[in-house]
Parts: sequence; structure tokens; C-alpha cells
Amino acid sequence: MNDDAEERATKWLVGDRLSSVLHLGDTSLAYTLVDQGHEVVVAGPDVAGRRHSDILYVRTDGSRLPFTSSVFDVVIAPSLVVPVAMFGEYARVLRHGGWLSASGRRHDESIPWLRKLREIIGMTEPIEQDNSTLHASGLFDEPEEMSSSAWEQLDLDAMMRFARANRHPSVPDAALSQARALFDTYAAQTGFLRLRHETRCVRARVDKSQLGDDAEQIPDTVLFDLN
Repeated sequence: MNDDAEERATKWLVGDRLSSVLHLGDTSLAYTLVDQGHEVVVAGPDVAGRRHSDILYVRTDGSRLPFTSSVFDVVIAPSLVVPVAMFGEYARVLRHGGWLSASGRRHDESIPWLRKLREIIGMTEPIEQDNSTLHASGLFDEPEEMSSSAWEQLDLDAMMRFARANRHPSVPDAALSQARALFDTYAAQTGFLRLRHETRCVRARVDKSQLGDDAEQIPDTVLFDLN
């Protein structure tokens, strides 16, 4: 996504004001949020790979989020295809009127160099977002959607970052040398590659009226991993 399109999509995910955001997973979206002035917490089972001085990191891999209730304005999840109980956790940590958001990006597979790169790095497409369970949970209002398409121009450094970010964990680092050779082949004339993608964003406001009193009691601490 070009810079303007990415910024517009990010603003749409969090609403129209500065917010306290829980970002589940460690992606570049968290850095864009910080640059826009939001207060960001990144949480997940492995958050040590990339660090940003203005982001708080929490290591967690359980079904319970280690945060007190009603502390975030926005929760950004990697997918809305989750067990119904997880929506209860998202709703619990959100403030009244807060947003649960998610986004996914699909790339144009008609581009020859991208098809070859997919084979080299074991790249997979994101899971399709499914709003039906979200709305059926009774904890969120009717979901809203926004889609956008964009082209971006990748030089060698940008293409290698793209390859590292999308490389399957089972694919060895040595495969990245093949990715570099691919760039040299397809970008020999221009010095860059073009990539087209479509981003689909989903968001829904929380309805905390369905949460029981016991939801406000678990847990009573916030654990930050700052090492």
C-alpha cells in the first residue's frame, strides 16, 4: 500500500481521534499507529523480534488477555476468525464505544515475479475475514467494512523487507538469496518492482451491556514486557 493509502486505512481502523490501542501481533501497522500519535501496546506469543521505543510490549499466549477491563479504545486483531470466547475478551478490555478492528491484504497473483517469490518464500495469503461470528456474539454492533486497492513501487531494500515479512517460518534464511536474485532478474531495466494489493478493513463498536459483572474482575494487573 502506498503511504497515503496506508495512512487512510490505519486512521479508519482506529476511528477519528487519538486512542489507546491494543495491537495483537507485531506488524508495521503498530509503527504507523505510533507515528500518528496513538498510544500502542503490542501483545502476542512472540513480540521480541522487532522493537520500537514508543511501543509497550506484552508477551501472552493464553486465551485470557493480561489486562484490566476497559483500558483500550481500540483492539486490532490479526483475524476475526476466532472462537466466540475470544470476542468476550476483546469486549472486556475495550472501553465503552471502543472499536474491534482487523485488516487483511491480498496480492495480485497475476504478477509473474510475485508468483515466483511466493514459491521461494512459502508465502501464504491471509485468512479471509468472516464477520458472521463477530455479529452473532452479541458483543458488537453491526460490522463496517472498507476496501482499497493500491500499487506500490519496491526497490531492492523494500522487496527484501517484503520477502522477510512474508517468509513462512519453515523456509530457511538462505531462500532470501534467491529472492534477491529474483529482483535482479525482474528489475534489471527499471531498478524497481511494482506490487498491487487490495486491503480489506473491518471494524465494529463494542456493546458491553452483554458482559457479566465477573468479566470486570479478571485479571487485576497489567503485565508489560519491556526487556
